[in-house]
Amino acid sequence: MVYGNLGVENVNISVIGTQQGTVTDAQGDYTITLTEKGRRINLNYSCIGFQDTIVGLTPARLQRDSINISFKMRKQDYTLKEVSILAERPHFEGDRHIIIDFEVYDGIVCMLQGSANKYRLLLADENLMVFDTILIPKGIRPVQLLKDCMGNCQLEASDSVYQINLKEKTMPFLATERNRYYAVMENCLFLTDQHLYLKAEALDGFSTIFYRIDVETKQKQPLFISDGSENITDIKDEWDFQARNPVDLAHPVPGGAWDRFIQMFWFNHNSSHLALASNTLVYFDHDNNKIHQYDLDMNETNSCTTEYPLKSDWKPRIFQDKANNKFYTVIGYWFNEIDIQTGKTIPKIKIDVDIYSKVSLWHSHLYILKRQQTSTGKIRSYVERVDF
Repeated sequence: MVYGNLGVENVNISVIGTQQGTVTDAQGDYTITLTEKGRRINLNYSCIGFQDTIVGLTPARLQRDSINISFKMRKQDYTLKEVSILAERPHFEGDRHIIIDFEVYDGIVCMLQGSANKYRLLLADENLMVFDTILIPKGIRPVQLLKDCMGNCQLEASDSVYQINLKEKTMPFLATERNRYYAVMENCLFLTDQHLYLKAEALDGFSTIFYRIDVETKQKQPLFISDGSENITDIKDEWDFQARNPVDLAHPVPGGAWDRFIQMFWFNHNSSHLALASNTLVYFDHDNNKIHQYDLDMNETNSCTTEYPLKSDWKPRIFQDKANNKFYTVIGYWFNEIDIQTGKTIPKIKIDVDIYSKVSLWHSHLYILKRQQTSTGKIRSYVERVDF
């Protein structure tokens, strides 16, 4: 039996895929008896004027005699369509097992957990309802989850990288040496039927070169160059200042690693971004405040001017939702959708992405990994889904 209070009268609670359902009374209370307990059940809560909410119940949870599901229905705002948050955000908490990392692979949320030298991968659906587990063999100490240019799940350990078959729920016996994996895959962006797309830093450390390699002929074709060499003058001025002020102990003497630090971090230019959306190449030319679109034969199909790189609180990161081919960026504390046809940005939700351990997008869901230290010193970790 499932029961609870939603704070609203006449809310329809239905079992998705069946004719079974009920409705809340004048106090917002409801009770529904589920006859099927051997499979996953999804309950849909809907009411005119309020946002729909779907809650999933696993077979293990359905074995309980009673299940309490209570929350407040959130009113639907029909005027501010760009901001839409579920009444109760789906989330999964690690409990005794700390969530080390997570990634989303074609709608499967894969969470890496560890406790007392035991590690496992939990596979969950878009609602963060776990449906399967992959145990990691002893002797493997995972570090993080990776997604390669083909969208495959890769498990990085201390000295090796393992590809995980999420469909078969298996790990291979053979692994790739970690340094070799990064040497080959780190700069790979994505793969089409004909080309492998990559990026590489120029030797001066200021420019990024985007290019592609024909998978049959192995011919290399340069595509774009993102040039940040205008920072060289700023760096020379910084070197000169430090040379004239050797008593400033907050800064090391110019030269060597200090030069490299200034070059790579202090004056790192707003790197451009190349992505694939369906059969369209999308190039975010942040040096010139442009967004260009090309077909796979490199014929330009659209170009527009954008202003977000000029904003002082813009954070030079581009997020792609590959489920619906949408792009996002962060301006201040707002997560913004980028209209690649016009270059305009649309505020979607107010959130500080920098405070989270990881952020991932799928199907208009923003998944975030949170870690917090409790008053007792324990680490609380959980993955939460934010909708917009």
